[in-house]
Amino acid sequence: MSRKIWRDGSFVEWEAATVHVLSQSLQRGSLAFDYTSIHNTIRGTAVFRLASHIDRLVTTCRITGLPLSYSTEELIEASVETVRQNPGAMSLKISAIIPSLEVELVPQDPTVSVLIAAYDSKTDIIDNNPGEYHSARLLSLKIARDISSRREDIISPKAKVAANYTSPMIEKWKARNEGFDDIILLDAAGNVAEAPTSNIFIVDENGALKTPPAEHVLLGITRSSLLELAPSMGIGCREEDLTENDLYVASEVFLSASSIGVWPVVKIDGKPIGNGDMGTVSGRLKTRLREIQAGQVPEFEHWLHYV
Repeated sequence: MSRKIWRDGSFVEWEAATVHVLSQSLQRGSLAFDYTSIHNTIRGTAVFRLASHIDRLVTTCRITGLPLSYSTEELIEASVETVRQNPGAMSLKISAIIPSLEVELVPQDPTVSVLIAAYDSKTDIIDNNPGEYHSARLLSLKIARDISSRREDIISPKAKVAANYTSPMIEKWKARNEGFDDIILLDAAGNVAEAPTSNIFIVDENGALKTPPAEHVLLGITRSSLLELAPSMGIGCREEDLTENDLYVASEVFLSASSIGVWPVVKIDGKPIGNGDMGTVSGRLKTRLREIQAGQVPEFEHWLHYV
């Protein structure tokens, strides 16, 4: 299947969605982006919390100073049309880049181009990649204590900008070589923050959900969804500082993100967490989130943007 990518108001072929090797965003890491999932529901194809993801992209551009020229409404419509043009797609990624060729750190031509891609991660990317794809049903994490892994040492963790992922990439690469699946980043005070591309939750001994405060993490859309969803299921939840020890003694730990939903953690620094499998609270949240994304929960249908 030939995928088409929206670029500044028109569609180009998948292979043509390129920029020059000397483009400012490639050389300086100023790419701003956002990602969400596409679902087949009982009412047809829908994008999960599209407006929230677009709002976060706009926020990222504001934080980083990228002069985005499209309105939220224009980007929503462009995203919807991109999904329509790419049947069978399961992922939606929106990228805002400065494509001009530059020699200085601050671009002389700061015009921002927007590209929107709707695709299937497995068939369009993984199956066409000769490398081995890393996947695990249950996660083993390593705490990255190196100061270079702390997101606030770069720019605000609330910005989904490429440069914010370089230090975590280095640390995660090291951890992968040591047999771990992912890493946990610490904030500037040494408290638990998040994983490089996902938020972290624990379930305490009373069955309550806890996650690090918003000021120290990327404001994940799945994170906010779970914080709203949990009380409706009778699950207590709150944001508070978490220490490394809080992770070790938790009855359950899991990661959350648009790409993974709810993903259980069974080891941290080689120490077992919970019962070694999906916990009860994690399992309930994972199931409920999938039901919502399938259009089976009327009270949360407003999270689905039908195309």
